[in-house]
Amino acid sequence: MSVFGKGDDWKPPQRPDCACREHEEDVLGLVIPNADWDADPTFAELLGTGSLGVSAIDASERFMTVLDGPSLGPFHWVMWAADEIYGCYEDDAVVSVDRALAEQAGVELVEWYDREEFRIGAAGLCRSGMLAVVARALQDPRIRVAGGDGGGAVVQDGA
Repeated sequence: MSVFGKGDDWKPPQRPDCACREHEEDVLGLVIPNADWDADPTFAELLGTGSLGVSAIDASERFMTVLDGPSLGPFHWVMWAADEIYGCYEDDAVVSVDRALAEQAGVELVEWYDREEFRIGAAGLCRSGMLAVVARALQDPRIRVAGGDGGGAVVQDGA
């Protein structure tokens, strides 16, 4: 069980004041391997399904406590990845999706919150840059190689 704590006054940065290395338009043409599709889709096609996206997280959910543990956060973005995305990664991959996200520039913290939802701490990224981070993480071939623990733990930058 998790309990969400009081938020803060963070607002998503806008271009050109963001810290993004890439933006959505830079990655729309990337081909993302997906075992469930007849032909591997582009990132734009995955976004077009409505099963993948990001949004700024509600301020009241920016910090959370799991059981009686320490407070986790701040989280800035929520990423959802539903049915059409599942073929892009293995649940028990050598490198889990949350770890692949955490390895991207500008990402400080990732919590694989449930099957379809990831909470991401990335204060300097705008929405478009956050989508580029998601594309690069989904392009990582290690998330399709079975043999890991399936992720689900909080992953911090450099962890």
